[in-house]
Amino acid sequence: MKKPALLMALAFISLSACAQTAQNITAAYAGMKFRVPGSPLIVGSIGANNDILLIKYSDAIGKRYISFSTENTLETGGCGRAEFFEATLSEKEIYGCDQASIESFRSVFVQGADAGTWKIANRVYYYFMSAQDSSFVFFQSKDGNLIKLESDFLDSDGFRQMVAGS
Repeated sequence: MKKPALLMALAFISLSACAQTAQNITAAYAGMKFRVPGSPLIVGSIGANNDILLIKYSDAIGKRYISFSTENTLETGGCGRAEFFEATLSEKEIYGCDQASIESFRSVFVQGADAGTWKIANRVYYYFMSAQDSSFVFFQSKDGNLIKLESDFLDSDGFRQMVAGS
């Protein structure tokens, strides 16, 4: 009598645990936590100078991924990061920002993308959403690093859900 009851209890607990974890998992990067879709196939990290975290959801090369990277070497054209992103998102020239750097960034990230800013929990996120190619979100981490999120399948809502806990 005790064994069947114990087996049924374990089966119920196992099913409950599976149902709760299938939606999202927590990914930690740069001292922050992000809610990413559950059930990845591969999770990999390249530390040192590259500092990249890659989460793959497909066996196909270059398909269905989310990556996190530190982009402190982004060429901002001699101006601060906030001014640089403001200049790339608007048509106005900002004093001190090299126009060639701004145009270069625009040609890679802004052209053909829905671009703008989100303000979530006292942090500004600069987003560049593409329907055909990869989409990107840039923001400054708690320790002052410039973080780039990239995905070829997340939409605006998916990125917002991911950064909501950071």
